[in-house]
Amino acid sequence: MGALDELLAEKPFSDISVSDLARRAQIGRQTFYRHFDSIGAMLEMRLSFVLSGQKEWASANADNLSPQEWSFQVHLFAFEQVATLPHIAHAILSGAAGKNALSSFQEQIISLRNALPHSAPHCGTPELQHFLPSYHAGAIVSVLLKWVECGCSPDAETMARFMVQMTNPNDN
Repeated sequence: MGALDELLAEKPFSDISVSDLARRAQIGRQTFYRHFDSIGAMLEMRLSFVLSGQKEWASANADNLSPQEWSFQVHLFAFEQVATLPHIAHAILSGAAGKNALSSFQEQIISLRNALPHSAPHCGTPELQHFLPSYHAGAIVSVLLKWVECGCSPDAETMARFMVQMTNPNDN
């Protein structure tokens, strides 16, 4: 991952080849292909690992925290993870890393949003209610992408509080 993050700091995802990555990581191309089909597949595996950790934490703590604190912690996790590898996050959030990585990220947001239905705002009509998780996923992706483009500023905690306030304005 370090080699990919370094390369992403230098050039767009679409301009990075397996040869570039292997050279930077000081491995052979065949070594890379023994583990991954593509650079996008490598990102998807990394993202899957991070998302599973978040989902496990969210499930384990759903009944232990207030909906507001749970939501804050889930958002904080996302912002902290993005800040750890901003160039990789940008490739995923912008869609440059491929549809699968971005879709996995959006599906995670939707599943987390659905984990606490009693904390979700209601839009008035049942036929429109099922659109809220997708709306929230799109908002999170857009805000995270803009945050990365702004140099991950303000800090992750401020952004997590902002997202809780924006997604549940009646609770604040």
